[in-house]
Amino acid sequence: MNTAHAKQTCLALWLITIFILAVPSYGVAAEDFPLRPYYPDVPFIGTSELLDVYDQAVVVDIRSSFEYDVARINKAILLPLTDKDFAEKLEKLRGKTEEEPLVFYCNGHSCAKSYQAAQLAVSLGFKEVYTFDGGIFDWITAAPDKSTLMDETPARTDRIITTGEFKNHQLTFEEFAQAAKLPNTVVIDIRDPFQRNTVPRIAGIRNIPLDPLLDLVTSRIWTEKRLLFFDAVGKQVRWLQYFLESYGYFDYAFLNGGVRAIANDKAKIKPVIGTDRTIISNQKMLLQLTTDQRLDNSDRKIISYLLANIKFNNYVVIDLKGARTTLKVSTHLLLNSVKKLTRLRYITHSVMQETLIVQVDPRLAWKGDQGDKLWKSKVKEFESAVKE
Repeated sequence: MNTAHAKQTCLALWLITIFILAVPSYGVAAEDFPLRPYYPDVPFIGTSELLDVYDQAVVVDIRSSFEYDVARINKAILLPLTDKDFAEKLEKLRGKTEEEPLVFYCNGHSCAKSYQAAQLAVSLGFKEVYTFDGGIFDWITAAPDKSTLMDETPARTDRIITTGEFKNHQLTFEEFAQAAKLPNTVVIDIRDPFQRNTVPRIAGIRNIPLDPLLDLVTSRIWTEKRLLFFDAVGKQVRWLQYFLESYGYFDYAFLNGGVRAIANDKAKIKPVIGTDRTIISNQKMLLQLTTDQRLDNSDRKIISYLLANIKFNNYVVIDLKGARTTLKVSTHLLLNSVKKLTRLRYITHSVMQETLIVQVDPRLAWKGDQGDKLWKSKVKEFESAVKE
């Protein structure tokens, strides 16, 4: 038997073994991995099995670049599940019918993204697809030499922040609001712009997205301040904690559960923009849009729908199912038009599961007053985004 054939035979035997291991069980494993019963059609791979085929496997990290920078499997390729070209980029990583295991992972046992990525890959026709649902910290604990944590490899397991250490820095809304009133305190909203349609009823909040925030944190300009952070659902701040600890911050806290924890309490939260603000369109750009020969009637119908649904900071956040029903178009047609509009730089977009997130060029249409300081900053932000 030649070497190539022997290698294929070994790989085939391993894949059969993994298939057997991947059959969902409902004993201890089901309790340790609570999402497995909800994704019975997604084969999973354990830590020891992934170690066995580490050299052959194509490992894909489907989290954000921020999470990837904090901790990752060394050979993992970053491809966020929210990437608008996820399917195209995935096929460049590994052919659909190749035999090497295609393994997706995210943060841990209760992170659904790795299952969703595997489901999507299977639906696209990829073979030998698995989810490593142990997540990054199971991997670091088992294989620190094949892991990176805060730019160190082998990863130092003593630098993993435990659940208890994270909880020690969490505050209820009442505690958070009281702390915000103290002198020498900085309150920072780290949410993405499209998430900021409501804000806690706390004075002096600074809106700083993660990328510029990390530059400020690593420069250590706030080490003498008390820092209070909040995000959308209380998860991003856990990754921020690694940078705070690494750069000598000790007096900091997070809003427990993020904004979602107070979303239904009007005494604690308020809208960012009043409902009386109208959408102002640039007539010259609208004329350009309507006469653009690269667009067909479906494209113009969809951009009109997007313009009519602009929210805070020129973002449009829509449910794909609802959009399909309203526009009476297929998902395929809708997303193709959105991709075309992105290529032509009228918008930028991403898809998160069944939600379409679009940012419209503020020069085309803007919910507010065109020409003010906020508008100018958003034009600059949009120009930066379309250059990427």
